[in-house]
Amino acid sequence: MWRTTGTFHSPLTLEPCQDMNTRKPYDGTRRNLLIAMDVGTTYSGASYCLLDPSVVPEIQTVTRFPAREHVGGDAKIPSIIYYGQDGSVKAVGAEATQEGILEKAEDEGWVPTEWFKLHLRPNDKDEDTVDQAIPPLPPNKSAVAVFSDFLRYLFQCTKDFIIQSTPYGGSVWESVEDNIQFMLSHPNGWEGAQQSQMRRAAVLAGLITGSKEDRGRVQFVTEGEASLHYCLNNGCVTPGRGVVIVDAGGGTVDLSSYEPENSGSDTENKISFREMTRPQCYFTGSIFVKDKARQYLQNKLKLAESRFLEDISHICDCFDKTTKLTFKSPNEPAFIKFGSSRDRDPDVGIKSGQMRLSGTDVAKFFEPSIQSIMNAVISQQKSCANKVDVVFLVGGFAANDYLFKTLTEFLKPTGLNLCRPQNYSNKAVADGAVSFYLDHFVTSRIARWHYGIMVITPFDASNPEHVLRKHTSYIHSATDERMIPDLFDTILLKNTSVAETTEFRSVYLRYRTESQIRLHRSESVKIYCYRGTHQTPKWLDQDADNYIALCDVEIDHQVPVQLYRNVLTGETCCKLEYSVILSFGLTELKAQVAWIEGVRPATIIYDN
Repeated sequence: MWRTTGTFHSPLTLEPCQDMNTRKPYDGTRRNLLIAMDVGTTYSGASYCLLDPSVVPEIQTVTRFPAREHVGGDAKIPSIIYYGQDGSVKAVGAEATQEGILEKAEDEGWVPTEWFKLHLRPNDKDEDTVDQAIPPLPPNKSAVAVFSDFLRYLFQCTKDFIIQSTPYGGSVWESVEDNIQFMLSHPNGWEGAQQSQMRRAAVLAGLITGSKEDRGRVQFVTEGEASLHYCLNNGCVTPGRGVVIVDAGGGTVDLSSYEPENSGSDTENKISFREMTRPQCYFTGSIFVKDKARQYLQNKLKLAESRFLEDISHICDCFDKTTKLTFKSPNEPAFIKFGSSRDRDPDVGIKSGQMRLSGTDVAKFFEPSIQSIMNAVISQQKSCANKVDVVFLVGGFAANDYLFKTLTEFLKPTGLNLCRPQNYSNKAVADGAVSFYLDHFVTSRIARWHYGIMVITPFDASNPEHVLRKHTSYIHSATDERMIPDLFDTILLKNTSVAETTEFRSVYLRYRTESQIRLHRSESVKIYCYRGTHQTPKWLDQDADNYIALCDVEIDHQVPVQLYRNVLTGETCCKLEYSVILSFGLTELKAQVAWIEGVRPATIIYDN
């Protein structure tokens, strides 16, 4: 049976401070390099920090990329890759949007790939809607393979930027190339399975090797938490009050709520925050505005039997790059300029190469995304025990003035103030991911689900729940007891506040016969999370669809056993007793295995 014995850290104290620049000198003994990569659905970027002993770390942003050299200070490139027919990479990022690239791609049969990040997403109820909106992957290419190609490109761009923009850049790179830590950001709703795929992509990209020792060189941070760190580093802090972070990107909208807490030290004046409620993630980013526009325009042109129906992809691209960005009000018409002055079709509003749309229709394209943000902000506010004053809007979608204006007007009666930090759309997540590594402003997080394992328990004829499930019972071959399977034993309760260093330990007993001992040379425990509505989930058969097998904790070494003889069969049997220790405080699940002789690491395996 499993028993939870973890204890929680008490809240710490925060002295209100407007100056976030309290970073201490790096206390390492050798120079290291930290690189953060923000691979977004539509745009991506990278930031870095050279960690020199006794020097205060400074966050730097990569602002120069191939085919963007003439653009000063541009911290983002399109998340696009062109593949040749043989699967080789032909053009990436800004190179894939150069003039003439479409003609070359068509002539040579290149296959474009965009929005590939969403192919890594978890399965959920919105899967069909998302599948309809995102383009398929290229033939014979997995999502992990495409992601790895983009990581490889971002890494090379970062390397070139550091060498070219740092004094003695070549020597600096040689001194750190074997000591690089990587931070990868991902949406709030992504968990261990997605992190595992991203780490595999990092291995394929050559960022790290596949060894267990190298795994720790890749760490993860949610986009919401990275955005909070960015806001704090840019002076956006409300002393004593909670904040909601809305990271509105291309694919997802991520929401997180935080409040300052005490550091426990008047002398350190340390800034620390804790999550107030579970983060949220919705597939309602800006690409879905384009998808709504495509559905509308396609129907409009099809009904009118317009010859411009064959240009629907180009028209939608023009809407996405100009009309969507400049749209301000449903009270004014909007125009999609896509052709020459000779292109006209008055029946569908096309004159002089541009299509006229009513502002009301365009506003409807935004409506699902805006409504989801409104609902989520109010949900976050209601779930927070303490007062929330400010909502910070970051991410590429945040640059849209219609979105900002509509949300501002909606939030006024609620007492919430909406603001956009400086450079909110260009580098918030990448810079914030570096800060996450350096500063660790967030000291506790909220458990998103119930976590536990399925156990067997001795049949009790006086227990109505056992009697109800007697048909599932069986005689255990090693103990000769009648057992009931599929009892969910909770290790960590949903909505529990978990400090970074908090461990949750559960004791496990397992019995084997002699023949089973020979078959099971290694042991593993399957971790489940419950995502349903029951406050105290108990039996698998009560809500089977909401018990999700999260991962296997594999014990890759010999566990001490206690041998005994079964008095009924005379067979030699054994009892294994050990604890599985789970740490949920950081953004990645970690596990250890313990018994009397000591504690050993365990391998977490995700079924991707």
